[in-house]
Amino acid sequence: MNIQLNKRNLSADNDVMVRYKSLKSQLTINVKSEICSRLETMKILKEIKDNEYYKLDGYKSFEDFTKDYKLAKTQAYDYLRIANAIEEGIIEEEFLVQNGFRQTLFVLRNKESVTIKKSKQNWIKPLRFQLKKQESYDFYKKHAKFTSFMMDEIFENQKDFLNKLLKKYKELKG
Repeated sequence: MNIQLNKRNLSADNDVMVRYKSLKSQLTINVKSEICSRLETMKILKEIKDNEYYKLDGYKSFEDFTKDYKLAKTQAYDYLRIANAIEEGIIEEEFLVQNGFRQTLFVLRNKESVTIKKSKQNWIKPLRFQLKKQESYDFYKKHAKFTSFMMDEIFENQKDFLNKLLKKYKELKG
């Protein structure tokens, strides 16, 4: 049996494979770039909404603001949902980059989802309470990790101070 190879066909097949791999590589880069761009957009929208910057331009609502940027209401609020989840530590940016927006939204909407963030810390359910002064809210929101550290530090190492504050609170309240 005599086998002859057609060099031209092998070369063409090799060129096609090289081109295909190049296109896949470019596609991967473009998708990640698009996700990073969307991530930045999410952060911008969150800051604008949280600080109500849209009112500086005379918008009455955040929805009115988003309409001028051709963002659907659902899209804007999906972005905000993801941005809030990242800020609260429910997911990490890397999860979003690796899995995309649809998968991330699916996981966030699924209440029974397994923990997404691979963390060495054992996260406890976030504590929610309302502050009386906007200034203190702004400070604690800006320094969320410090606030967590401060509360743990006072609880662990300064219980006498904590009890004194609790007593003062009960006197004012009662």
